[in-house]
Amino acid sequence: MTALAALDRAVGAVLRLVPMACLVALFAILFANVVARTFQVASLAWFDEVVQALFAIMVFVGAAALWREHEHFRVDWLEGALSTGPRRVLRLVTIVLSLTFLALLAWQGLDLALRSRAVTPILGVPSGWVYAAIPLAAAIMTLYSLRDLVVALRRTTCDRD
Repeated sequence: MTALAALDRAVGAVLRLVPMACLVALFAILFANVVARTFQVASLAWFDEVVQALFAIMVFVGAAALWREHEHFRVDWLEGALSTGPRRVLRLVTIVLSLTFLALLAWQGLDLALRSRAVTPILGVPSGWVYAAIPLAAAIMTLYSLRDLVVALRRTTCDRD
C-alpha cells in the first residue's frame, strides 16, 4: 500500500468518525436536556450553542465523507441514458462544475470563518471555529474532485490509445 493510499484511508476514517461522534454527542445532549427539563433538575443554558455547532460540523464533515466515497445523493438518469462517449464528456463537465462550486465554497467559507468576530453568548466560543467546518469540508471535497478529474481524464486518454 502506498503512502497516499494509507493517507486516504486515514482521512476516510476521520471523515466517518467525526460525524458519528457528533451524532452521538447530539443524542446525549438532547437526551440530557429532555431529562433536565422534565424533572427540572438543571438548566442547560449552553444547550443551543453546542447543538448548533455539533450539527454544523456533522453536516459539513459528513458531506465530505459522502463526497469521498461517491455516496452523496445524485441523479444519474442522464448519465445512464447516454452512450460511452457522451457519458464521459458529461462526467468531465460535472466534475469541472463541481470543482468550480467547491473552490468557491472553500474560498467564501474561509473568508467567513476568518472575518467572523462573534462569539457564542454563553460559552464564549468564537463562531469562526464552527464556520471553519465549511472551508475544511469544501477543501477536502475539492481534493477528491481533483482526484476524480484525474481518473476521468486517464480513462478518456487510455481509451483513445
